[in-house]
Amino acid sequence: MGMRGILAALPLVWTGVACAEAPAAEPTLLELSLRTREARMAGDHRAWLKHGQETLARAPDHPDLLLSVSRALAANGRPEEALDLLDEALRRGARVDAAALPEYEPLRENARFQALAARGLENRQPVAPPEEFLVIEDTSIEPEGITYDERSARLFISSLNGMIWQVGLDGKLERFAGPETGLREVLGLKVDRERRLLWAATGVFPDPFGGEPKKDAGLTGLVAIHLDEGTRVRECPLDERPVEHGFNDLALAANGDVYASDSATNSIYRLPAGVCRFERVIQDSRMSFPNGIALSPDDARLYVAHIEGLSVIDLASGRRTALAVPGDTAVNSMDGLVRDGADLIGIQPSQYLARVLRIRLDEGGTAIREVITVSAPPPADLSQTTGVVVGSHYYSVASTLNPEAKDRRARILRSKLR
Repeated sequence: MGMRGILAALPLVWTGVACAEAPAAEPTLLELSLRTREARMAGDHRAWLKHGQETLARAPDHPDLLLSVSRALAANGRPEEALDLLDEALRRGARVDAAALPEYEPLRENARFQALAARGLENRQPVAPPEEFLVIEDTSIEPEGITYDERSARLFISSLNGMIWQVGLDGKLERFAGPETGLREVLGLKVDRERRLLWAATGVFPDPFGGEPKKDAGLTGLVAIHLDEGTRVRECPLDERPVEHGFNDLALAANGDVYASDSATNSIYRLPAGVCRFERVIQDSRMSFPNGIALSPDDARLYVAHIEGLSVIDLASGRRTALAVPGDTAVNSMDGLVRDGADLIGIQPSQYLARVLRIRLDEGGTAIREVITVSAPPPADLSQTTGVVVGSHYYSVASTLNPEAKDRRARILRSKLR
């Protein structure tokens, strides 16, 4: 499973990582999510509802969590409350065949449920679904990040196998860099066109599910590679083990500063231009698993996608503000996040959202005005993770998370933006 695929790997259960400042007595979002999943899988409907409601309280407008608690309510014989939450999940964009879910079996003849189930099917209708730009035949390539260099017209694709690949717009895939440049698992990528650098987030990402520890887990850092020569220019590691870090996505300021989301500690770090000394911008347990990040046009604000939704950080003060969301949509658990003019483009990889969305902000950039589905869904068995704007198109990487899928090849998909 790719690190970015974490947000799509557990249907109806979303992950967070314990933050160092969180009180030990208070369960993290990850712990609540796992308790919810374990109860659901065990058929313990009362515990499913209890832990599900606790999880939903952390992200009350999350369509997947609304749907999970709705199902738990139905399983506990509370139909009207179940239908109320199903209604809200659908209003916020959940793409679901509700009639196929077993918890709703007793409601099949209920007129309100029938109307809601019909709306769920309407939500599942395709919206400008993406086309396949490239099928990656080598299944050892586990793509994570993608970025674009306008000067050379090359896409760059990162992989968990310690490699970066380049792809021309003719679709030809070639190796660009590997472990010889200091790369380990490679996640976020960003191009510094002015300085001709490709920045990569790399390290050994800690397992948020607490599985078998990987060697050097929690070691992370940034590597800069010369775009034209393919040689390492800078290598800046961050190693504070036993505290485990995990840089995920990157944003690049005009002055050369690099910002990185540290999903493992619910933090954002800055690497100032010209030095190898990381500065922590913010750490906040209410910003669970920060993932995609993007700067405002003036580099004064940083937008951060996390499980609870979308936040904006004023970089001068370090203050974080959670952006309010219109009642007919949701911006929870986004993976990739990039800017397109004054708008933001993000990916929601969950099976019940599975879309690329455009987020229109107000003139001040501090409130969400409108959310538009750009493209949905990806091809069967594929989950989109990160993307990049190239002219009037959006290129994204997509991998197979279904362990039973016969075709394990990753793809680069292309959607029309305009």
